[in-house]
Amino acid sequence: MRAYLRLISLLLLFQLPCQAQEETVLTDSVGVDTVVTDTAEIRQYNLLLEAGPHQISGICVMKMTSPTEVIGTVINEFGLTAFDFEYNGKKARLSNLPPFLDKWYIRKVLQADMSFFFSNLPKQKNVRKISRLMTFSPDGEIHMTNIRFKIKYTFTPIIEE
Repeated sequence: MRAYLRLISLLLLFQLPCQAQEETVLTDSVGVDTVVTDTAEIRQYNLLLEAGPHQISGICVMKMTSPTEVIGTVINEFGLTAFDFEYNGKKARLSNLPPFLDKWYIRKVLQADMSFFFSNLPKQKNVRKISRLMTFSPDGEIHMTNIRFKIKYTFTPIIEE
């Protein structure tokens, strides 16, 4: 069975056409490089997530497949994946969370925050109070705060020289 698996894999490998994607690098007024492939735009940010005395910092890489769809991952300084996410225009889904983050209540808050982040609204109102705030600085930095749970997100664009 394994011999046939290798043979089938080789046959499939030779039948698939090799296509090179053409990449274009765009630099905005702040100096942030954005890689644009055929139909997707890739953005890279340094991410600092603060929840009380705890912090998760790393790199957030996002691929904008359409104006409303985003696929991405958050990687810490050691190169380990903190979590992956998908946003389909309405709701964010998280996957590959480490055990300390893979709790239903943490997952629910992170999904709601990521959904809010990718929606184009500057603020979202709850019934009684504003639950999340988002501010944009002139250098391209994005600050988002979940007031209810006291979680701060800071997205700083990675500027390549």
